[in-house]
Amino acid sequence: MNKEKVLFTALSEQELSDIMEKSVRSVIGDSEIIASGTDQLLNARQAAKLINYRRPTLYGMVRTNKIPYSKTAGKLLFSRNKLLQWIEKGNHKPA
Repeated sequence: MNKEKVLFTALSEQELSDIMEKSVRSVIGDSEIIASGTDQLLNARQAAKLINYRRPTLYGMVRTNKIPYSKTAGKLLFSRNKLLQWIEKGNHKPA
């Protein structure tokens, strides 16, 4: 097997950081790494996983406007921070 070698000393700090982040994200399967204090837009699968609800339950809550969401070009998006605030305020009923 002929593998290409990468000299890490030839990479900038940012390039090395990007390679490491990409590698970790590929191992965990999704962009679950979030720096503290930042927000992230989640799709329905990610949002359901975050708040431990099933997707059909999440869609029902969207339909009745019981959960914070936005819709762009027909795609549902959820602010991670708003979902966590929603949970903290107790505006939900456990699944």
